[in-house]
Amino acid sequence: MAAKHNTADLDRTLGILMARVGITVPDDRRAGVLAGFQELTGMAALMRQPRDAAAEPAAMFDLAAVLREH
Repeated sequence: MAAKHNTADLDRTLGILMARVGITVPDDRRAGVLAGFQELTGMAALMRQPRDAAAEPAAMFDLAAVLREH
């Protein structure tokens, strides 16, 4: 399970990252951007966990469907 971060830490990290790349987030959009950043942080943590080949559906395909003529 992904680690939970408190909002203040995420807001501070987001501010650092945005400043590093020269992006200014308008105050009226900050909450939405922060919510998106929180979701992406959680997804990134999940993607960094070990998993087996069965957890990679993009690497699985049906050879008969691929070779089928239309």
